[in-house]
Amino acid sequence: MSQQEVSFYSGPGLKLKGMLLAPDGGSRRPAVILCPGPGGGHQGLLPDVAGWLIKQGYAILRFDHRGFGDSEGPKGRLIPMEQVEDLRNAITFMQQQPGVNPDLIGLWGAATGGANATYTAGIDQRVKCIVAVSAAGDCGRWIRALRPYWNWVMLLKEIDEDRRNRVVSGTSRLVENGYIIVRDPATVQYRVSLNNENPPQPTAMMSLESAEAIISYRPEDVASRIAPRAGMWVFASGDTLVPVEESQRLFEKAGEPKKLVSVEGELHHTLYHGAGFEKMMTATGDWFREWLR
Repeated sequence: MSQQEVSFYSGPGLKLKGMLLAPDGGSRRPAVILCPGPGGGHQGLLPDVAGWLIKQGYAILRFDHRGFGDSEGPKGRLIPMEQVEDLRNAITFMQQQPGVNPDLIGLWGAATGGANATYTAGIDQRVKCIVAVSAAGDCGRWIRALRPYWNWVMLLKEIDEDRRNRVVSGTSRLVENGYIIVRDPATVQYRVSLNNENPPQPTAMMSLESAEAIISYRPEDVASRIAPRAGMWVFASGDTLVPVEESQRLFEKAGEPKKLVSVEGELHHTLYHGAGFEKMMTATGDWFREWLR
């Protein structure tokens, strides 16, 4: 396997950093771009996904969205349509790689990365097929579902106030990531276990401008435009962070060829470890083997 640090530009001249990986030997092979989740970076889960897909013969790009990791851009800013622009520029970058078949590029993403994979495929015909894991079809509906009504009303008021303030100040208020994407008990327990096993990580922050942009983001509106290219949506049957109905709605909106996979007996985060990861990646490998060729 070969791997090299790479960079490409997106947005207003922002340099995005990533890693390009490929199996040894061969040429002009299919490629998969990995779409980061709400952390916006290419570490965490994505190296494991990359390792699995490289063994299947794919070239892989994993990268940091603008403002995350080592990429340039303002921190704490998660604007879905800007991340879609990053992904489209990542496709252009991959099409220029000598070992990649420019007509055989797929996307794989989880959580907000799965939503971005769906949206990008809906508006960019260069995407041959996608796998979206635990994706939301309507991110406003998802964010609303995570909280009681009084909390939702309070969040909307804070977003409205922030909108007025940033017009005159040029800045948006930063809040802890979990203030916007409220964590279910299983996610809280998962994060505690991570902190017990690894050095404490800095608190992830997100702007209220990001919250406004996420709430208005509706990948299901363009899901029907993916066909006749292939889309697969995967969810954990016991997911209490992203409602399973979100993946089901995306599947219903999409045209053929399409597939909906429920990984039974798993929670949102157990899809990314152990037996859950094996099941999820086996389904991923089967789908790419069928349609990314």
